[in-house]
Amino acid sequence: MSKFPRPSAAIPADVPRDVRLQIVSTCPEIPGGDGWLHEIKHDGHRLAAIVGPDTLKLVSRNGYDRTGLFREPFRAGLPPMVLDGEIAVPDDRGVTHIDSLNDAITERRYDRLAYFAFDLLHFGGHDLRRCPVEDRKTLLRDVIGGARSERIVYVDHLRGMGRQLFEAVRQVGAEGIVSKRRGSLYTGGQSRDWLKTKCHETGLFAITGFSELGEGRLETIYVAEERDGVLHPAGQVRFGFAGKGLWHELNRLRSGPPRKGFIPVRPGLAATVKYFGRYKAGWIRDGLLLWSGPCEAKAKAP
Repeated sequence: MSKFPRPSAAIPADVPRDVRLQIVSTCPEIPGGDGWLHEIKHDGHRLAAIVGPDTLKLVSRNGYDRTGLFREPFRAGLPPMVLDGEIAVPDDRGVTHIDSLNDAITERRYDRLAYFAFDLLHFGGHDLRRCPVEDRKTLLRDVIGGARSERIVYVDHLRGMGRQLFEAVRQVGAEGIVSKRRGSLYTGGQSRDWLKTKCHETGLFAITGFSELGEGRLETIYVAEERDGVLHPAGQVRFGFAGKGLWHELNRLRSGPPRKGFIPVRPGLAATVKYFGRYKAGWIRDGLLLWSGPCEAKAKAP
């Protein structure tokens, strides 16, 4: 670590074979005050990069080895280190979307992949996980800058300006932000020191069907939205407490036999749904039912 200042809490250690990633907790409100660092949340797959003297191992959040699939951004080579970040595909504005990543994988366009590094767990023969997050990120910025790789990107942060960053992220259609408590260590596992706030929208949709786990047990509902007088499928919706008693109403509106688990219903019910963006095909993402009730059917099914 001779080229870079070593954080005082760094511990001499070999590069680990595996790491336990720190898991972000969901938070509906952005934490305020100067005690938080706020980053853009990139929309891809979480990935730890374990770089040895002559080895590379890329590990997913669930512990799967993804080296063969995602090694392209690392071909330029890095010194031994352990990074935490997100593999994604940026557009010409730098905004990432999971659909773009899935397309790149399907089309084998691995040259489009970029690795967005937001933490440094090991470097220069030292374990950095007991160092404060701001010290780890200062070193990460210098290390990534020194690597001069166009496909490995340092994720910068703002201190105490979460609402401003969130609004900027929302306006460009990105996924949300991650807020990290100043002074926090990298402990691995679920943590309230890392909080994510995702951008969401609310819309009114027609309920077109449902699936069930058995009589009286609702699994999910299917919704559609009207465009030019025609109902277009918009995806599935989780129901939570707002779905209490909904199975009986949907069962009364059954209009045909199940098709691969989908049970169609006659028009007559609407749903207010909170969702977190859309997939490329237009389907809503991570839909959650807020309210359901009768509606006047005007549009026709396609």
